[in-house]
Amino acid sequence: MKGYKAFESNLTCLGYQFTIDEPHIFDGTPILCEQGFHFCTDLQDVVKYYHFPNMRVFEIEATDIITEAKDNCSKRACSEIRLVKEISLDEVMLSITKPEPAYYWAKGIGNKDIMIKHISDSKYAYYWASNIGNQDIMINKIKESEWAFWWTRNIGNEDIMKSRITESEWAFWWANNIGNKDIMKSRITEPKWIEKWNNLWANDKIN
Repeated sequence: MKGYKAFESNLTCLGYQFTIDEPHIFDGTPILCEQGFHFCTDLQDVVKYYHFPNMRVFEIEATDIITEAKDNCSKRACSEIRLVKEISLDEVMLSITKPEPAYYWAKGIGNKDIMIKHISDSKYAYYWASNIGNQDIMINKIKESEWAFWWTRNIGNEDIMKSRITESEWAFWWANNIGNKDIMKSRITEPKWIEKWNNLWANDKIN
């Protein structure tokens, strides 16, 4: 299987020394995120794990036992890997289209003016605003209740963000940590969070 892997500048990864054009064999069963040689089948996904200016990225060939990918990442583990050819960081940068690697690239390497256009979801808009900047741009990308809550809690803009709280869980946490219980109570519709609300504020005058 063709894939991609990032390394320290000396071609080590977690202390293991790799070399070019020869197979490296793991003596055991690979387990994703636990043991074996790890790689990604989508080039941009390597940036989630390595994102610094002097990293090196290679196209690799994985063989023998290969685990399945999971979640929203193409990361896999294998028992045998060979480095095929080096890929320039410019090529890696041009492969990026997804919010997560775009955020990590901008935070760790740079090219913020290129990467900012790929930030399209609430989670990485919040991370970008918190750790990089551009709050005036990112605030309009916050659509989900969870990230509206964290934005208000850690950045501000309560008057803007409270209208974006639509889910029971985050309405509960907003009322518990920020306020506006009279507003948030009507947004709690799931039995689990209604019960939590009643247990916490059983004697509150707004119940």
